Amino acid sequence: MNPNYTEFKFPQIKAHPWHKVFQRRLPPEAVDLVSRFLQYSPNLRCTALEACMHPFFDELRDPNTRLPNGRPLPPLFNFRSQELKGVPPEVIDRLVPEHSRRQSLFMALRT
Repeated sequence: MNPNYTEFKFPQIKAHPWHKVFQRRLPPEAVDLVSRFLQYSPNLRCTALEACMHPFFDELRDPNTRLPNGRPLPPLFNFRSQELKGVPPEVIDRLVPEHSRRQSLFMALRT
């Protein structure tokens, strides 16, 4: 740092709420997810797995959700066992919807 500027005072910038930044263009769940990603403190940021479990993605867990062209969604929850290794069962239950768990079990029994 430049020794001539030892007494530099950084400006105090007032926080700006996310709902004002996005101005109602995003659903509240999206604003909440963005705010969790952009936490200043790393300890407060959500992990990738927590982000996947966020309510913003609940629509993808709905068995009736379709693509805009009417086709079914591609497989979204076909995790390999090593991807879920060490993940608590209650987290898997929240992450993977029941209809996908049943299908995965069926596919595992067929092989």
